[in-house]
Amino acid sequence: MTTATYRDYLDFKFALDERSLNPDVREAFLSSLRNRPALSVLDMGTGCGASLWRLLNADFDSDLEVTAIDLDADLLDVAFKRAVVLLGARDFKVSTGRHSIRAAREGRGIAVDFVKADLTDFGRDRPGRFDVVMAHAAMDPLPVELMAKRVAGWLRPRGVFYASLNYDGGTTLFPQYADHATEDLILAVYDAAMERQVAGQFCGGARCGRRVFKAVRETGFDILAYGASDYSLTPFHGRYRDGDSLCLASLLDLIRDEAERSGRVGPEALDVWYRCRQKQIEAGQLGLIAHQLDILAEKPSSRI
Repeated sequence: MTTATYRDYLDFKFALDERSLNPDVREAFLSSLRNRPALSVLDMGTGCGASLWRLLNADFDSDLEVTAIDLDADLLDVAFKRAVVLLGARDFKVSTGRHSIRAAREGRGIAVDFVKADLTDFGRDRPGRFDVVMAHAAMDPLPVELMAKRVAGWLRPRGVFYASLNYDGGTTLFPQYADHATEDLILAVYDAAMERQVAGQFCGGARCGRRVFKAVRETGFDILAYGASDYSLTPFHGRYRDGDSLCLASLLDLIRDEAERSGRVGPEALDVWYRCRQKQIEAGQLGLIAHQLDILAEKPSSRI
């Protein structure tokens, strides 16, 4: 079983996420925020606060009112503490409540409220409340059609939805494994394990990118920008960048565990495969590339 906790994994992959975000989509998102005096933002699936950190550290001067939502109170606590440290380091005067942060600097105000809630049940009473909705690696387990409609309801006209790092079916390991048929099966099982439905609707799952793209278009959004944000966990001169070796170890464990649960891969063949790939991580030889998609969409002033 995986030795690293989910929180550990989120920490390992922060630098990986940062370099994987599609730069054109990211700049289009930031450009849409500049020159506005104030912004109300919903951060879906805040986790340890990666998207919140990027937002608070971005180069614009709007007043911010942020609602950070996650089902995991422990992760929200981590995000809370990190936001306090970041704002303090940026010379904001910071005050905190039990689940809130208020910060001010040179006439600029920032308010962040942390809310423990299920995204599928949240915000029914908040129509047209937000200028921005962010979902960073958050759409995979959610019913995408339902959430596209929910996001449309949350946003004001001309509000934007920035959905980043949406997995889109394609994990490849390098170098090619000798028994490639076994590895093909293991990776197919990994993708299949992500596939689920809620109330008859597909969740993002292993085709999250294309499903989110389709759902937001069919809901009536205008697509402003989209592009690949693939994970590339590959060694450079036999060494991994940042926390890539830890990310690889966590992902390898996850893939192995899903294959084991499925019962579709023989235990001996799975063990041989796992040990081979594990040794390649230790030797700085294993590479993993996973296809992902970033999407920026705008709610038009009419139609939705």
